Amino acid sequence: MISIALQTLRNRWGLFLGSLIALSLGVALIASTGEVLNATRAPGKPSGPGRYDAAAAVVRAPQSFTVDFGSGDGKYDQRQAATRPHRLDDARAVADAVRAVPGVERVVVDRSLPAQVITATSDSSGERPVGHGWSSAALAPYRLTEGKEPAADDEVVLASGLAGHVKARVGDAVSVVTPEGRKQMRVAGIAAPPQGRSLGEATVFFTDEAARRLSGDAGRADAVGVLARPGTAPGALAEQLRAALPDKSLKVGTGSAKGGDPQAAARAASLSDVATLLAIMAVIAGFVSVFVVSGTFAFAIAQRRRELALLRTVGATPQQVRRMIMAESAALGVVASAVGCALGVAGGRFLASVLVGFGMAPEGFAVEPSAAILVGSFFTGVVVALLGVFAASRRAAKVRPAESLRDAALETGVMTRGRWITGSLFLAAAVLLIMMMMGAGGDGAVVIALVLTEILVVAMVAFAPLLVPPLVRLATLPLAAVTSVTGMLAGENARSAVRRTAGAAAPILVTVAVSGSLIGVTNASSATQIADSRKHLTADVVVAGPGAGMPASAVRELAGVRGVASVTPVSEASGFLVGSSYVMSSAVGGVAPEKLGSAFKLDPVKGSLDDLKGDSLAVTSLIAGQLGWRTGSEVEVYLADATKVRLKVAAVLKSSASLPPVILPQATLAAHQPGTMSSAAYLSLAPGADRAAVTAAADKVAQQYGAQAVARGAWLEQRAEATQQEGQVLMLVLLGMAMLYTGIAIANTLVMAAGERAEGIALMRKIGATRAQILRTVVWETLTVVVVGGVLGLLADGVTMMGMSRALSSSGEGAQFPVPWLELGSVLLACLVVALLATVLPTLHQLRGLAAPARRGSDGPKPVPAGV
Repeated sequence: MISIALQTLRNRWGLFLGSLIALSLGVALIASTGEVLNATRAPGKPSGPGRYDAAAAVVRAPQSFTVDFGSGDGKYDQRQAATRPHRLDDARAVADAVRAVPGVERVVVDRSLPAQVITATSDSSGERPVGHGWSSAALAPYRLTEGKEPAADDEVVLASGLAGHVKARVGDAVSVVTPEGRKQMRVAGIAAPPQGRSLGEATVFFTDEAARRLSGDAGRADAVGVLARPGTAPGALAEQLRAALPDKSLKVGTGSAKGGDPQAAARAASLSDVATLLAIMAVIAGFVSVFVVSGTFAFAIAQRRRELALLRTVGATPQQVRRMIMAESAALGVVASAVGCALGVAGGRFLASVLVGFGMAPEGFAVEPSAAILVGSFFTGVVVALLGVFAASRRAAKVRPAESLRDAALETGVMTRGRWITGSLFLAAAVLLIMMMMGAGGDGAVVIALVLTEILVVAMVAFAPLLVPPLVRLATLPLAAVTSVTGMLAGENARSAVRRTAGAAAPILVTVAVSGSLIGVTNASSATQIADSRKHLTADVVVAGPGAGMPASAVRELAGVRGVASVTPVSEASGFLVGSSYVMSSAVGGVAPEKLGSAFKLDPVKGSLDDLKGDSLAVTSLIAGQLGWRTGSEVEVYLADATKVRLKVAAVLKSSASLPPVILPQATLAAHQPGTMSSAAYLSLAPGADRAAVTAAADKVAQQYGAQAVARGAWLEQRAEATQQEGQVLMLVLLGMAMLYTGIAIANTLVMAAGERAEGIALMRKIGATRAQILRTVVWETLTVVVVGGVLGLLADGVTMMGMSRALSSSGEGAQFPVPWLELGSVLLACLVVALLATVLPTLHQLRGLAAPARRGSDGPKPVPAGV
């Protein structure tokens, strides 16, 4: 039977072309997603020049931390890297120890601080505003191209890229914003990085003394850079430095271990987000590909029922029929998987370019082919091919020889025992997921919702023989009333060939269900977030900007604006929250607790905001539930620079409004992270104040610090628009490749169905049906299939969104669930267009070879009346 299988593949390749296409594209989808996901976990390569390229070695504090969980045999740990430099505690002592090592020519203490140049032409350059002492310029090295080095506290040297952006020249006066405030300074010189390349920083160089004072923590520094004497080997020098350091926990780096890549933290955070995104995409891709491939194989076997019956007639046993089909599937799987892996290499690169183009991955992110991913995808394709045809081969083995003589296309017994078992198991799993979703809330509900949709799709496909007939009857009622004959005939065709209708509707079902759930979940999350902000934000004006932040002097100036009753500053940072079983990265905010109530309406569900003072924090109920935090307990928080802080949970909040999910007193954040400035300030106006006038006056102050003042309503609209755009990009990336695949699967399945319909078309032509009548019948049947698949997909979406609504309502106030009519309508229209093309074109081809029957007198066959 194996030789027969190979001969069948060779001589009747057209019969298996649909399955080959489906499997090849499925493997390509899995391989491309896997390769990009693998690239996010690969060791990062420097994206460009670093701050320490000219240094032979760099001494730094440890830039990561490890948290232990569990005990005994179940003990494990989680390691996290800092996203901003963890500073040396006693930079002067480290520098003195390094200076005494033989081979050291120069020691540079490197400090960084937020520093932004503000001019009349300034706007966001996209680079991180940062300041350094002038001696740090030698570590890159920067070279003066104009002017001289700074010699006084009111002089600065600007990086050439920054100088060009703000249109500043040597001798010009510029405003520089630092944690100390805003100060007029003179441009003493302009310096260029090595080979004119940008380091990704809008760099301002101060005198070393000014940088030490402005950093807010004069005794600490980012690193100590070592410039070696000519002929000194960096490796040998590093060994001597390690021996000389009094604190053995300090790290001495050479080569790529020196650090100093300004984009490393942003790149790591971006890749972490991409990895999360791709994990979801991989689940979608895997489900879609397995679902479509298995459905295509089953459909192809159903089309060969008479052929298999002929084999049984000539003496083939059920076991031989099964072995033949499995051999065909294995051979097809090998070829299709090889083709899919080749396509997956190109697909991975294309997906990476899309992520970079939309700003979801850092510049320079590239995907290299991974042998492990490709091999895994190859064998996945083969296994999917075998599993996809396994159930169908069991049915094929039960074909009776007598069925070779059957002419009727009516199908019976399509609701098999396997369908009952599969449908019941997946339906039970769906009910379990709905129950889990109720207590998950927020982010957890989103993930469960996506999985729930896929579970429901499988259950619906399993029960399709029960669902399709009544849906077809409902869909064809209006057609039968309008068309009289062709609509009724289309409905009867769809009902009599239940397996064909279900097989053709399946890819439409998965397209509508997956896209609808993702669009709905994304829109609901975004709308709920905005509605939450609208309900809890009570401030009248919001001051914020993309720059380095606003110092305390800016907050004081805003408070002095006529008509402003209160200013609530908010500092936003990032950190790592230690839970009972894992470490979670999260935004962390610093607030002024005594002013919080004037700008936000926050009602704690546990604890009190009056206790938010000293080493304490408030956290949303969602985060608290995920981490196992309780009011009054002490918890561990690591700031972005890996500084460990023990804080007491003062309050658990129902909602965070527009604040970070974890907030602590601003003074506490500043004590552990000196130099932190306010990322936003919320202004509450005095009774009777003119909002427009106050907003305009506040905006004049804000612009001096690189920020902007916006009225509450306009600010919320801006956030809503930005959130909507992010959601659209997310949906495009998540759905793009998967929906392209399902679109091809729809066409592929319907073209296969058109082949099965050929005999019926020939029969209709013989009894006198015109070409137009046959085409209308096919169009109505295709429309019926699209309606059936669309209704089932929307039903799955509806169940998912009902569970999502309960989850969001339980984790936050003001849950919103806008129905994405335009998006869903576009998806259904696209499915209809693809389906019509995939059925009408093959039908036209079939009709081309069929001549109209010749009339033989009044007793011969007559054409069906043209009006039907």
